[in-house]
Amino acid sequence: MSIFAVNMRHVPESCPMFNTDVRVNVKKSFVKGDDIAKKHGIKILSGVVSPLDHRIFYVLESDSQLDVEEYLKEIGYAFWNTIEIKQVRFVEDVINNL
Repeated sequence: MSIFAVNMRHVPESCPMFNTDVRVNVKKSFVKGDDIAKKHGIKILSGVVSPLDHRIFYVLESDSQLDVEEYLKEIGYAFWNTIEIKQVRFVEDVINNL
């Protein structure tokens, strides 16, 4: 399995804190999040938010970037965020292989 860093950013107008429609959809999707992740073979390693920067960061484990993309579309993040996905490695693994 590969590790992917996902960096999402949205404008204040599409932020769940301020946009009622987005908030409702985010809450609905979040409840089903584990099932959607399993469907796409995604393991969520970490997820954090910087609310006032309107950024969301995830570290995911998956067989492919395509699976990550499909997960992000189905859970709804692609609807209200610009998304950057990078295949990454843990620092410890890189250092151990030096």
